[in-house]
Amino acid sequence: MHQESPVQVAAHLTCVDATRDETDEIARNFHRAGLSRIVALRGDSSTENSLRGYENAAELVEALKHIADFDISVAAYPEVHPLATSPNQDLQNLKRKLDAGADRAITQYFFDADCFLRFRDRATKAGIDKPLVPGILPIHDLDKVRTFSQRCGASLPLSYERLFKNVKQDQQAQYRLSVDLAVELCDRLAAEGIRQFHFYTLNQTDMCFDISLALGADVSILKIPSAA
Repeated sequence: MHQESPVQVAAHLTCVDATRDETDEIARNFHRAGLSRIVALRGDSSTENSLRGYENAAELVEALKHIADFDISVAAYPEVHPLATSPNQDLQNLKRKLDAGADRAITQYFFDADCFLRFRDRATKAGIDKPLVPGILPIHDLDKVRTFSQRCGASLPLSYERLFKNVKQDQQAQYRLSVDLAVELCDRLAAEGIRQFHFYTLNQTDMCFDISLALGADVSILKIPSAA
């Protein structure tokens, strides 16, 4: 992907189920391959026995900065991480990651612009001055989004439930509704000074492409040249 994509790609790197040396070696391999952007995450362990790896994303970020001058993004949670003991504790954890050397934070997805804006205000008061990039999840499948939202602590508005119920039997109408809702959310955020968005595509790129077009983004670099 790094070799074939016309845009810079970012490698996702977690620090669970691996020793520090193993994680460091993966990062060095990224650097040798010419990858300069990393999304650094703690991740969820798949085993009961934890290895002697990095304890959290802040430790991982600090280590990455010693390996190479990576451009690093970390995660943020406008509606608070499910495992956080309090909103303040969650915000302080974010600050530690950014203070360790991360360049920006990409948020968990949300559907209420005010939720993000309140989070941005709280982050500013906590001394966070690095970019907070809102995560946008276009709704490709409402049932799946509802289930995933329950697990990750994201709120799905009741108004969305009603809107999608009205077009339940019309896939094209569902598609248009999803695009319109995402564009409306991005427009509201743009009016508050947001200039960057992170789309969770779930490998459904057509909808994100249409949303980008509706927002007036230049997507010409993403066009695949036709065969000669």
